[in-house]
Amino acid sequence: MIDMTLQIIDDFNIIIQTLYILLFIVLIFFGQRIQFHLSLMEVGGVLRHLAFLKDTAIKMTIDELKKYSTDKDLNKRFERLLNSFMIMPEAADPSGIVKKIEHIVNIREARFLDDLKRLITSEIEESKVRNLSNMVEATMALNIIYKIIQHYYLLAKKTKNFFIMAQLQMIVPLIFNEAKSYLQALNAFKLGTPIGDSIGPLIVHKFIQHSDTKTIEYKKEYVKDTDVYVVERNGRIFYVIKASGPGGNVGKPGEAIKKVINSLKKKNEKIAGIIMIDAALKLEGEKTGEVAEGVGAAIGGIGVEKFKIEEIATKNKVPLYAIIIKQSLMEAITTIKKEIADTISDAINRVDRISNEELPEGNIILAGIGNTIGVP
Repeated sequence: MIDMTLQIIDDFNIIIQTLYILLFIVLIFFGQRIQFHLSLMEVGGVLRHLAFLKDTAIKMTIDELKKYSTDKDLNKRFERLLNSFMIMPEAADPSGIVKKIEHIVNIREARFLDDLKRLITSEIEESKVRNLSNMVEATMALNIIYKIIQHYYLLAKKTKNFFIMAQLQMIVPLIFNEAKSYLQALNAFKLGTPIGDSIGPLIVHKFIQHSDTKTIEYKKEYVKDTDVYVVERNGRIFYVIKASGPGGNVGKPGEAIKKVINSLKKKNEKIAGIIMIDAALKLEGEKTGEVAEGVGAAIGGIGVEKFKIEEIATKNKVPLYAIIIKQSLMEAITTIKKEIADTISDAINRVDRISNEELPEGNIILAGIGNTIGVP
């Protein structure tokens, strides 16, 4: 009886060992192919979710446009706008490339707004047009994200390339979170509420409205889409620059700073320094709404405005100070969080400290950088 039991156990062990060997052989020859199909299923699932986000964004934007348009070809014309693109200038000869980029960007912005205004048949305020343009641009971002992921997914599937699929599998969770941020941003643009990136304009707006600040002059549209306020605070003269609100607009802060400096030079007035306030992407582990100080031009974007600021500041030996408010990408493009809004008084105190303790006598340029949606 015991011998029979031992024999059964031995037979069972042999079967298990055989199965392990067979599994090992299968994994050696077919392991990568199995992993490829598992990755294919995972990325395919994310791609379907991205398609849903894209379609939802398109529907939301078209529904909002229909409130102000009776155009029968609205869907067709919107699709043309959605698939529009911009080709950057040749960089093989870097001489003068910033002016070329600025030229192309200005053409793109002007054409984009003109095409959008043609879709709108009702009389609406310019600020609402700007908000609608932000909605369209967020939808365009979602559309291009979906197209790029779909391209590499289909390419990997077609060529059965495991390495393309493995890279996709690693990055799609991050990209999916970014895509969700753009969809959530549509609600903020639709309602015209300040977003996280509006913190720069919001701080300088509160700076102007502060009880210790006296407005001397208001220069509306000092340069395209950008306003300048001349104010006095604590015995110092500030030239406060922000994009024209309350529509979704980033303005031309570089051009405005350049014009202010040249204007002050003609009057032989001294420029003590430039203080720039902007939102900045935080690192994982950093707190939302953390305020930090530094030096340099605190401005993102394609680089044209940053180049202008750095060039005019270097030419005239004007120090550049930066104050940043840290936040994630999702927080930057969605309705402003309390933690970010609560930094306003801290940022204003830092402006006062820099102007009183670090800057010599003379005029100070204060620039609130960012999308001024919801900020007058």
